[in-house]
Amino acid sequence: MPAVPVVRHVDDATVAQVAALADHAAAVDGYRFLSDHLWLDLASGGELLAAAVPGSDHLVAYAQASPASGGWTIEATVHPEHRRADDGLLAGVVQAVLDAVRHEGGGRVTWWTHDVSTNEISLAEKLGLTADRDLLQMRRQLPTGLPVMVDTRSFRPGADEQALLDVNNRAFAQHHEQGGWLLDTLQRRVRQAWFDPDGIRLHERDGRLAAFCWTKLHDAATGGVAVGEIYVIAVDPDFQGLGLGKQLTLAGLESIEQRGVTAAMLYVDGANTAAVGMYERLGFSRARHDRAFGTILPP
Repeated sequence: MPAVPVVRHVDDATVAQVAALADHAAAVDGYRFLSDHLWLDLASGGELLAAAVPGSDHLVAYAQASPASGGWTIEATVHPEHRRADDGLLAGVVQAVLDAVRHEGGGRVTWWTHDVSTNEISLAEKLGLTADRDLLQMRRQLPTGLPVMVDTRSFRPGADEQALLDVNNRAFAQHHEQGGWLLDTLQRRVRQAWFDPDGIRLHERDGRLAAFCWTKLHDAATGGVAVGEIYVIAVDPDFQGLGLGKQLTLAGLESIEQRGVTAAMLYVDGANTAAVGMYERLGFSRARHDRAFGTILPP
């Protein structure tokens, strides 16, 4: 297929077309192809590289690269009506943003594939990308029937931001996507319609924040049924080894159930066997397998 043009900023009409494409794809796939990070960059006019293939009245394919802690994160999809006769659509938009990143000076790139397929594995190889990380989506029904053994309280907007950022960035110091959050990173999420301060459970010890569990509710229109997500769970390194990961997970699940949602999900690194085992012991089972492919692009 012809080369796909790449833009650094998109207009409101294109944002609406990407949102419509995401809705159509979610109705088939059961998930939205753009993560919060990339969607917020798109919707708020943030820095990004975008490649789109237009159709007669909708986008046929779309890929986006957003900056992520010194590198770039890429996500992409093809409209469900055009997947059987792909004609290189996915390859075209992903290649376009890879070329744009190279033009911007190169660096680390990570292409996230959701519910990874053999076609995506083959395409990644052709693009010179290697498997870098596996992410498991795990689910369970609520309630758990298990007690929460630690005290938690709700997040207080205007008072708790810095403490939450400190714990998040210490807990994810080696994580180039979740680590390195700034106040703006947090505030952009707080401004979203789904944000609920009661959905962030904070646990304090020795007069400081020791751990938190941030939950997010997804309505039924997104993936078929209403589901509550363990969105972020972080334990400060000074308080690790005390079982707080398990207890804050239970506190988050209790918060989800108290808001009337009876299905829960979370994402966990497939290589983190200890965490996977803990979640399985808490009644979670594996529901989806995402994979990141990456490389270092020269300028």
